Amino acid sequence: MEPARVDSVSDRDLMARLAAGDRDALAPLMERHYRRLFRLCLGYLRNPEDALDVVQEAFVKAFLNAGRWDGSIEAGPWLSRVAVNLSIDRWRRNRRRQITFAPLVEDDHASTLATHGPGPDQGVVRRERRDRLDRALARLPARQRAVVVLRHYQDMSLEEIAQTLGMRLGTVKSSLHRALGRMRDTLRDARES
Repeated sequence: MEPARVDSVSDRDLMARLAAGDRDALAPLMERHYRRLFRLCLGYLRNPEDALDVVQEAFVKAFLNAGRWDGSIEAGPWLSRVAVNLSIDRWRRNRRRQITFAPLVEDDHASTLATHGPGPDQGVVRRERRDRLDRALARLPARQRAVVVLRHYQDMSLEEIAQTLGMRLGTVKSSLHRALGRMRDTLRDARES
């Protein structure tokens, strides 16, 4: 009898195998969800090294806690929730250690200049805008920050965010509204000063 192809095995089946102690079920889960979780963590933490650490920690946690997964939600949103919670924890630890945000790594500047792209002043303006936006995002409470990152950096629907964070849809909507209002106020105050 031929073994089942990994592509044809559902996330639920892989999680059930993980819960039963089958270590081989972790690799296909990682293949399916690694990139999405990395983008999610990177959007939240704004630091590639921290995002990589958190994604690895999320999969370790998924392996160790697979027995607690009850199957009431899909594995993808469950893994996202684990990654978001770990990102929140990492962000708080970094903040306590007074580590500043690092902007996302930019492409090679030589290739930009060679293609006659935007001038250096436009790059500076974009970088300053991104830095202001990062600072406004950093000032949000953890859950509001998570909602903004999932909505505007990961393009998740409000329903997906509610499922991922284990929140009611109305709570997600009000959190997003409050967060965007706070960010608007922070950005306006920065412009006025």
